[in-house]
Amino acid sequence: MISLDFIVRLKNQEKRRNRRSERNIKASLLSGELSDGRRRARDQNAVPRGHLAVYVGDGMQRFVIPTKYLQYPEFKVLMDEVADEFGYEHEGGIHIPCEESVFEEILIRYMSCDKKK
Repeated sequence: MISLDFIVRLKNQEKRRNRRSERNIKASLLSGELSDGRRRARDQNAVPRGHLAVYVGDGMQRFVIPTKYLQYPEFKVLMDEVADEFGYEHEGGIHIPCEESVFEEILIRYMSCDKKK
C-alpha cells in the first residue's frame, strides 16, 4: 500500500522539477533561444521562418514566437486587444499591450508544453 508520506514526497519532487523547468525556460527566453531550442540568427532583427516578432509592454520588449502560438486562446485574446487598440492598418511591429511578466508566463506555459512533446 502506498503511504500518504510517499505521495506528498512525489508531489514535492514534481513541484521542484516544474520550478527548475520554468527557470530554465525563462533563462532561454532572455538569452535568445527560440521555443524549439534553436538559437536566434546572428542578425538580431532576423525572424526565422514560422516565427513572428512582437513587442510587449511599455518597454517594448521584443519576443520572437512561433506563429503556431497564435491559435491558442490566450494569444487570440491578446491579438484581439491589439486590434482593438491599434486597428488592422497599423504599421510597424506588433505591439502587445500587456505586461511583460504576464506575457512571459503565457510563453513559459506553451514553451514547457512544446518541450514535453
